[in-house]
Amino acid sequence: MSLVEIVVVDADASSTSSLSLFVHCARLAAVSSSTAAIRVQLLDPPTLYEAEVSSRQKLRVLDCSGVEYVAAVETALSPVTDAKPRFEFRWSRPKCTLTLMERSEFAMKFCAIEFQATESGDKWRMLLHQVASQQQKERKLIDNKRSRVTQLEALLEQKEELLETALTAKQNTEDCLIQGFCAVLNAKKDEIRRLQDEVELVQRYGVKPTTKKKPAVKRARKATGAKLTSKEEESGESSKESDEDMRTEEDEDEGELKRAKRDAVSAYSQLPANLKSSTVQISSAEYLLSSMDDIIKNEEEVDEATQRGDTTTQVKSEPVSVPQVSRPHEKKARAEQTTPPKPKPAKPTPVDETMDSEEEDILDMLS
Repeated sequence: MSLVEIVVVDADASSTSSLSLFVHCARLAAVSSSTAAIRVQLLDPPTLYEAEVSSRQKLRVLDCSGVEYVAAVETALSPVTDAKPRFEFRWSRPKCTLTLMERSEFAMKFCAIEFQATESGDKWRMLLHQVASQQQKERKLIDNKRSRVTQLEALLEQKEELLETALTAKQNTEDCLIQGFCAVLNAKKDEIRRLQDEVELVQRYGVKPTTKKKPAVKRARKATGAKLTSKEEESGESSKESDEDMRTEEDEDEGELKRAKRDAVSAYSQLPANLKSSTVQISSAEYLLSSMDDIIKNEEEVDEATQRGDTTTQVKSEPVSVPQVSRPHEKKARAEQTTPPKPKPAKPTPVDETMDSEEEDILDMLS
């Protein structure tokens, strides 16, 4: 235990005056668990006093054990804490007695320690050595605490730097994410606006919206043998040839249609001016429909006459106020009126005649 300064009351003085004494306590080896003892050194400059406190010195009046008695004395002479001290010390130089008075409603004597003055240099040397060693320990402890405080301060600075770095990285990440979300939302908005514009265009003008063609997904082909590869090549070549044949047929059909259109246009351009005007001028849709009905009726009558074999029946054509368009059906009807029909056995209509009638209808529509 270190050297402790205590404040005592001078019991020999007439007035209450305080003195400063220095006390050092040290534990002695106990003989048994029921016994305890301490050595107390009291320094009242320039004299050194020494005493021994054991459990056998406990008064019978005290309601505690011998070990508790020694512990209470040691605690009283230990370094001062913030708590209120339990005892008041009274020092008498002539008697060399230190009395411990317990603080309560009235002062009550706890114990009295009788010291003996010593002039041994070894005792002084021992006490001073203990004081020096205690000071060295305290200095080491203070140095350790200071180094620990320095380390904690450096750690705190590193923590603040890391925190700032983490916050900066977090802010940058949040900014990147926000920019990415904004870009995605803007792209979605543009796509929605484009689709709305296309829908409005379709609703307004009936134009088909332009759809983006999706790229064809290329499937990974498995490694095949020589036979399979040759079969695949042959099937690919045959499919290519069939595609080319289909394309050539379509091109020929388109060429025939284009040729028919050109022939109709050239025939129309060769007509005289009076016929051109008569063929183009149509007053209204009602007149056109009525003329079409008359033509259909005439054709039906001609068909019925040919089936009956009646040569005397003549088809009457009513005059049409609308200028008539030259049609191949009317030419056939007029030819049948002039020449008497010949009864022929009913034969199924060949495919070529149906094709000719379709081509004639197409030419009529083009003209």
